[in-house]
Formats: sequence, C-alpha cells, structure tokens
Amino acid sequence: MKKDLEYLRSSRKYILIMTGIFVISVIAGFLTPLKDLGLSEDYLNMLKDTFTWIKDLHPIGIMFVIFLNNAFKSLLAIVLGAGFGIIPVIFIGGNGLILGLVANQVSREQGALFVLAAIMPHGILEIPMVLISSALGLHLGYLMFSSIMGKETDMRYELMQSLRIYIRIVVPILFVSAVVETFVTPLVVLQVLP
Repeated sequence: MKKDLEYLRSSRKYILIMTGIFVISVIAGFLTPLKDLGLSEDYLNMLKDTFTWIKDLHPIGIMFVIFLNNAFKSLLAIVLGAGFGIIPVIFIGGNGLILGLVANQVSREQGALFVLAAIMPHGILEIPMVLISSALGLHLGYLMFSSIMGKETDMRYELMQSLRIYIRIVVPILFVSAVVETFVTPLVVLQVLP
C-alpha cells in the first residue's frame, strides 16, 4: 500500500490537472444554458430515459450496475490514457460538462440543496476515484509521448503500477460508493424533499 501511495504522489500533478479540467467543465456546464449548446430540455430527458431500466432492478442489481459502470469507465480511462492522454481528458471534461448541465437544470426545478443531497453522499467517494483513474491515464499518455520522443520509459512497469492502484484502491472505493449511492443517497434525498 505504501508503494501505491508513493506512486499516487508521483502522479499528483496529473491529478491536479484532471481536477482542474473537471471543475472548469462542471462550472461551464452549470453556467451554460442548454439552448446555448444547441440542446433542449429533451436532451436531459433523453439522458434520464437511458437509465430508466435500472429502476426496475432489485437494489442489489442497481448497486452492481452502478459499480460495474464506474469501474469499467475508470479502467478504460487508465488503459486508453496511453494514447497520449486524450481519452481521459475527454472523459473527465465531458462528464463534468454533463454534471454541470444536469445540476443547473435540476437545481432550477428542485433547488440547490436537492442537487447536493443527490450527489454528495456517494460523490465524495466516486469523483476522486474517477479523477485518480483519469489522472493515471493522463500520466501514462505523457509517458508514452516521452518515450516516442526518445526518453527511456518502462511503459509496462508504469501500466502495472496504475492497474495495481486501480485494483487495490479505486475498485474497492468505487464499490463502497455504489453501496452508498444505492442505499444511502436516496435516504438523504428524501430528507430534503418538500
């Protein structure tokens, strides 16, 4: 675990970059009306409809769908990051923008407290893990670029280190996050409903 934390520390500038991209994209999404992006409220309804089938599942099924979705996307962010870090940047920027757009629309309808209640309980676990995964992917992308430019880099070692962090840190915390999102977040949301 100590080795994993040391590797994470060596990736801290990439974590900061990804956090910055995420924050900027969330703010941009929140401040940009849907119509300015050429989108209507139907776009948000389409997003909601995409996941309506999940509601029919047993809570344990919902939990596993959430967990597997987040774990798979986080793994892709790491592995595909080797392609010069482009995919993790698009992934984080796109997710931040969508989160900002949805938060803006929902806060108009339900209020800011509702948005916080719907995101914070599990988001404080999930968002950092997604950011770390994307940062590891960006780090791999930078190293791949450096190796092409002639800097000697052991890409296999770097990938193994990233996957080790994914398995030992990211996956367990994403699992806990999915449990919280399924069983705790709805209870918190009920407390803020009028």
